[in-house]
Amino acid sequence: MRNHLGLTLLSIFLLSSSTVINAQDRTLLIAESGSPYTEQTWFAYGLGASVDENDITDSWNQGKRITSAAYTREGWLVVMAKRTGYVHQAFSLMKEWPEEWIAEKTKNNYAITSISKSEKEWLVVMSQGSGISSQRVWRNDWSELAPWITENKENGYFITDLVFDGEAWTVVMSRTNKYTSQGYFWAQSASEMMDRVKAEVWAKGFNLHQVVYGHGHYVVVFGNYSSGDSRFQNLQIDPVDAKAYIRQQWNRSNIISYVGGGGL
Repeated sequence: MRNHLGLTLLSIFLLSSSTVINAQDRTLLIAESGSPYTEQTWFAYGLGASVDENDITDSWNQGKRITSAAYTREGWLVVMAKRTGYVHQAFSLMKEWPEEWIAEKTKNNYAITSISKSEKEWLVVMSQGSGISSQRVWRNDWSELAPWITENKENGYFITDLVFDGEAWTVVMSRTNKYTSQGYFWAQSASEMMDRVKAEVWAKGFNLHQVVYGHGHYVVVFGNYSSGDSRFQNLQIDPVDAKAYIRQQWNRSNIISYVGGGGL
């Protein structure tokens, strides 16, 4: 198992925000075959409810780790599994961005592996054993973030998470052994997004990494994994019954590799 290489957060320029998201109206689920994850578990807490720490702790004690989490139209949705590669894990659920907590965890070789925002709080998950050697995080308008993303990509960083908090985008970029290539595009509707995913991602042999909704747009991040790149994927937007959809995917030997949300 690869150890961390002196993990540092090189840039945290996040601004505190009290902005309330008016609506969390998307649930985005990526299911795939060929993932190393096993024995998956998930928790949904309902709109307005918080994450139950006991659920997470009990699953940690079973050897499972959080692989993805988001605030969705189902409320908080947290997915956990075994064989993630993560050795230890911690999470923060706070009203404000937990900058001091992140800095302290970073000193102990943790890296950010998931971020999300509800109307009331930030959920930040940090993990040891992620294969991430350094990270950069910035919250801003996308017009400012786009050249920053390009610059960091040229220096060996990949987008490993992003979220819209009702006012601005927060992007986490990491030097990681998980990906070998990456790109992204915007779409203004679900139909446009799905057409482009089929034509520009799956038809060209790429895999979806993340799909996030915010401010009336979808952001699709895609590329190649460093291992297990020939994965069959399915993207579901706003399932009528998320529980039934997840169980259907499990019955097909697929796992939920990513949970995304988003608001206006």
